[in-house]
Amino acid sequence: MNTKHLIVVLAVSLILARIANAHAFLDHADPKVGSTIHEAPSQVTLWMTEGLEPAFSKLQVFDSKGTEVDKKDTKVNGSTMTVSLSKLAPGKYRVSWQVVAVDTHITSGTFEFTVQ
Repeated sequence: MNTKHLIVVLAVSLILARIANAHAFLDHADPKVGSTIHEAPSQVTLWMTEGLEPAFSKLQVFDSKGTEVDKKDTKVNGSTMTVSLSKLAPGKYRVSWQVVAVDTHITSGTFEFTVQ
């Protein structure tokens, strides 16, 4: 095999390895991870790194006592996920997500934000 063919084979192999290992990880969120905000948000939005399977993806928000304060209306659009919130009082909130990417890999995570 000549050098040109070897480079093409290596490049294709690297691309396929990246695709095969794709998982939906949190890219960014609103409110931002670890942020302190002055106005209570009406929803939480997550942007993931991969497309999501709506039927198997869930987003929840809990207050400091562990009470769920979202409206249980998770919506998925491609790689974006939102959930509406009840009126939040000042305090610390934990966002919890579990998603299934279109490649069928499951990932989950949590982060906090604070309302002043």
